[in-house]
Amino acid sequence: MKRLYHLNHMAKIGFALISASTLVACASIEAPTRSDVLLDTGRALSPGLMAYDVDRYVLRHEILPEQKAIAGSATIELTAVQTMSELELDFDGNFNIERIETENTDLAYRQTAEKLFITLGQPVSAGETLAVTVHYNGQPMEAERAPWDGGFVWEKTPSGKPWIATAIQGEGCDVWWPCKDHPLGEPRNGAEMYFTVPAGLTVASNGVLQDVEEHEDGRKTFHWRTDVSTNIYNIALNVGPYVLLEDSYTSTNGTEIPVKFWAIEDREEKARILFEKEFPAILEFFERRLGPYPWGQEKMGVVETPHLGMEHQTINAYGNEYRRPQNGFDWLLHHEFAHEWFGNIMSVRNNADMWLHEGTAAYMGPVYTQEVMGDAARHTQMFQTYLGVQNCVAVAPRGEMSEDVVYNADKGGPGGDIYAKGAWVLHSLNYVIGEDAFWSSIRKLLYDTDQPAKLPAPIEARFRTTDDYLAIVNETTGKDMSWFFEVYLRSAAAPVLESSVEGNDLVLTWTTPNDLPFPMPVPVRVNGKMKRIEMQGGTGRIRGGAKAEIQIDPMMDIFRKLPNQPTCEERKAEASN
Repeated sequence: MKRLYHLNHMAKIGFALISASTLVACASIEAPTRSDVLLDTGRALSPGLMAYDVDRYVLRHEILPEQKAIAGSATIELTAVQTMSELELDFDGNFNIERIETENTDLAYRQTAEKLFITLGQPVSAGETLAVTVHYNGQPMEAERAPWDGGFVWEKTPSGKPWIATAIQGEGCDVWWPCKDHPLGEPRNGAEMYFTVPAGLTVASNGVLQDVEEHEDGRKTFHWRTDVSTNIYNIALNVGPYVLLEDSYTSTNGTEIPVKFWAIEDREEKARILFEKEFPAILEFFERRLGPYPWGQEKMGVVETPHLGMEHQTINAYGNEYRRPQNGFDWLLHHEFAHEWFGNIMSVRNNADMWLHEGTAAYMGPVYTQEVMGDAARHTQMFQTYLGVQNCVAVAPRGEMSEDVVYNADKGGPGGDIYAKGAWVLHSLNYVIGEDAFWSSIRKLLYDTDQPAKLPAPIEARFRTTDDYLAIVNETTGKDMSWFFEVYLRSAAAPVLESSVEGNDLVLTWTTPNDLPFPMPVPVRVNGKMKRIEMQGGTGRIRGGAKAEIQIDPMMDIFRKLPNQPTCEERKAEASN
């Protein structure tokens, strides 16, 4: 994911004044229709999008809360990987394009509902760099139910001041700036953002704040910058009357991490309690379990938002309203922060492997619950998670999927199973290979080493696939674990454990989709003593078990279909009645 390249950044340009006619035009726009292609991110790359790599984005936007509009420009700095005479970008066709230029030369273009095709002045050869700036204005798509149905969120704080946020994981960057809307479209040198807002408001965004320019009319321009590869849906705008809480934390690698929380001024007292109690605790947990915080040279940043949350890199969105935690900690703060590792430093190459983001982050919650509240709380949380598993579609289906499909079961994807079943797959893997090997494999997934504690910042991140993780597990254990991945991740139905009596023995047998091999060992309590029953060939035998007091998997260490749980087909049949 993170290959570090360096370009000369474009010289800073000023914001053009927005004319009164433009404001009226923006204000009069009714919610336009958007195509399904625009509203989906991570679709298979077209030949035009494969022709280049994005090096950097430079965004310059004036935010107009009363009109729910933005106006400004986006610069795309890129390197061609093959000869190009046209630049293809993903972009909402509802925006009004004022002009497109490169090196002060205007370029011709054509615009569709979800694409922007720019004719280059002359062909660009493989290896050459180019910077193209698109000037535009309009009303970005407004979120209907952020963060699930995303876009721009235009709200008011309790005291009535503008409160604005972006949440675009499912829709992608193209709903508010022209970009390469795919996991492989990350800007490998990061992004630079100049956001101008009305007086009395603050902008919190990714990376490090470089400068705040004050204008004569009271407006302010906030200049944010990140110099590391940044997941495109994580480039975020947050605007509000914020109070900034600040501290620092010393990482395992010695980096002094700036810790910052932008809280709405109405809730400063509650924010301070969360900031002082939980921020350092979860940082310590993740660094101890996983390794050094990936973006220590920038910040650990959290911002209060009018929507629930999102894992925006170095500026996590928090909207849990400081609710009293059931498990001894704020689950939302913890979950989104987990994505700084699972999603930001380690990103998927293909959305079909999104369980590597969501399942891993979901599993870290019960692990932390055990530390804070004990074994019973962890088992309770895992059981509640188990009850939500659907087993209708493979968690990691082969092939390529868009994000919209992956996250929505009604569109043919695994949906919530990337969280729930993904967490259970990791829970089961932890059992079968052991704690030491499990956490070693997780650290290698993130850092390419199981001894990352002293890796210096910035930490180079990478794209991963399910097969990559299988290879890591195989290398860590010295065993071929493909059987585990095939049944749990590549197949939809859960394995079934059946028991039968043969003489004085109790025989256990696995039944799997398509009779796949599954030598998954089973924990069994025999007359009060725990035993691990090996299942070579998918069958195991407990000598004298027919007359013993037997409890199969009493602590639920392995994922399987329990007798009282319906299959996917049974659920669908019940729903249709």
